[in-house]
Amino acid sequence: MDNFKNQRLMKKNIFLLVNHVDHSPFHPLYRIVQLGPLCRNRMASSYILKETYMKKIILLSVLFVSLLNAVAQPIPRQSIQDDVIGWMKVYHFKGVKESKKVDDKLYSAAQLSICDSLANWIQASYIPKGGLGDVKKAVSDQLGLYNQHTAGQPQSYGAYSKTYTELKYNSSKKMEPFTNGHVYWGVFANQIPGDWAVRDICTPTQYYFTMPSFESSEIGPEKTKEYHDLSKIENLKLYITLWVKNLGFGGGNEAVLLCKDNKSPFVKISKGEFLQAMEATIPRYYEAEKKKISEREQGVQERVNREVKQLDEKIKRFRDGLNKNKEKYKNRLGELATTAAQPSLNDLDNGRDLFSAGYLTDTESTSGRLPVYKVDPAMAELCKKDKPQWILISWNYSPNDPIEKHQHESIINNFNFDYVYNFFFNPEKIKGQPYKPLRSPLYKEAVVVTAASEASKKSAADKNIHFFEDFSTTAVGKTPIGWKTNLASDGSSSVVAKPDGLEGNWAILAKGYTLIPNGIKKPLPQNFTISYDMVAAQNFTWGAKGLTFKLAKETSPGNAESYLEVKIRPGFDGRDGEVAIEAKFPSPPGYFNGSKWLVAKGFSNNKMNNRINVTIKKNGETLELFVDKNKIAEYEKAIPAAHLFNAVSFYSFGGDTENDKFYVSNIKITKD
Repeated sequence: MDNFKNQRLMKKNIFLLVNHVDHSPFHPLYRIVQLGPLCRNRMASSYILKETYMKKIILLSVLFVSLLNAVAQPIPRQSIQDDVIGWMKVYHFKGVKESKKVDDKLYSAAQLSICDSLANWIQASYIPKGGLGDVKKAVSDQLGLYNQHTAGQPQSYGAYSKTYTELKYNSSKKMEPFTNGHVYWGVFANQIPGDWAVRDICTPTQYYFTMPSFESSEIGPEKTKEYHDLSKIENLKLYITLWVKNLGFGGGNEAVLLCKDNKSPFVKISKGEFLQAMEATIPRYYEAEKKKISEREQGVQERVNREVKQLDEKIKRFRDGLNKNKEKYKNRLGELATTAAQPSLNDLDNGRDLFSAGYLTDTESTSGRLPVYKVDPAMAELCKKDKPQWILISWNYSPNDPIEKHQHESIINNFNFDYVYNFFFNPEKIKGQPYKPLRSPLYKEAVVVTAASEASKKSAADKNIHFFEDFSTTAVGKTPIGWKTNLASDGSSSVVAKPDGLEGNWAILAKGYTLIPNGIKKPLPQNFTISYDMVAAQNFTWGAKGLTFKLAKETSPGNAESYLEVKIRPGFDGRDGEVAIEAKFPSPPGYFNGSKWLVAKGFSNNKMNNRINVTIKKNGETLELFVDKNKIAEYEKAIPAAHLFNAVSFYSFGGDTENDKFYVSNIKITKD
């Protein structure tokens, strides 16, 4: 039985329990309720009744919450984000023999069989990592109360995958979705990207839309292009690539458009057509609003008359605004219409310019203006045929999300765009050939292990050395072997470098990177000495964030019940740096809790490599901190003597420039 069924059963049982308490004459609470009215003091009777019910409600609420928590516990996302979890089921769809009708759209067996093929190709190209995948087939949504504006969209059909990112274990200890949170990838015939309908002018036979892209991104067009421009990817250079901003929330979707001879099916409309569409909308809007008024006021004529009068005044303003726009652009009707992302009739109110940012009397500005598109009616009619007119492949991608990044890399490296194009638009080229991904979805980059340094070999043989790392076994440019690192906003992560002027290999820490050793023995020794070398790049921005080293006792990954943090940042122009110590040791009381600020003498940003050695010693309850063998702090009652740490990490806050980065190496933990 899944968790949702369990929750429903618990709700039912609690409901029955409440009703039993309220109505069974054999229940003691029922007797108290019944005896209440016999009390001479009505206030006392009321008090007994209220107190009884309050206790009952509190008891049942606590019981309900406890039972829900016991049944439904999500799996921490961080704990499985690197695990290849795969699909709920690999379907191997075989094709469809019967047609299907949705509203006035009839989907042939051939079209529905294309859905089967697309679903199979998705599963052949991608194996979900960090989430649980499922694939679905779909056709255009059925029309309802809130999507009537989509009636004019072309006949669309295809398949999509959902990689569920919030999981739980069911009663059989198998993973299943905890919520509907998921990562999307869709491959559809005749689909329009995004959901940017120009609703007011859409009709049952014509759909109008915009496609906000890089220029509309919250982080700016240049940065968005850097992260999301698909045109630079070798496998996609032959095709139309897009990035369309999401409607209603941040980010956007990647998209690739496969169409015959790369001729886009989306046509930009003119100012003249847009004005005509707005003019045709006004009477439709008027009749729809009058109907709403009549239904809302239920025949109360006085209120109907008042609201219709207000509507008439509004319609007059719409017509006046439209006429002024027509007058202004009467000699430019052939120009492309550029509007707000979702223009509406309300833009005609109060002297607004439909094609410029601002009012009709303002200087014209195209800032924030976007082309308005439609699908050519002749092509829309062809979408009813068995053969697709175009294929849209679209997916979620945030560079700093490991699940989305894995899916993105699977699509751009594995999905066979050329095969799909030829299958629909040049079938002779792949006749008799089954679909095959460009690269196996099981592909995993080989880990190249280089020779360990003499220092690393010597440390491995020393029983008193609990841990040592100088990154000598990791190739330059690769993620440190045996370390877990996160993704920065641009999708990058910590890699090993060999900076000029420094011996050996060093891990880069910048942009918010975190480094956590996977193979360290846990817990750490009770008494220890930890040391590491760190380097700040030349011209590191003064005042930028520092490099944080953290020791913690965690109850689960990322959840520290106690910790010690040492954050160091350089000074500037030869001035000293800064050390910040933060600690939390709440139990037993009397130990280090709070922050201290110290000076890192000689640590600045003016040299080619600004290098220091940091040493942390714990002996019993005493904590000592050294920078380049100079003791800068000693706290006699800092950490409980028997305290055992079980987590180690480095973290660098994001910087503003290329120079805002640290290097770290020669990390050693010695048992004292």
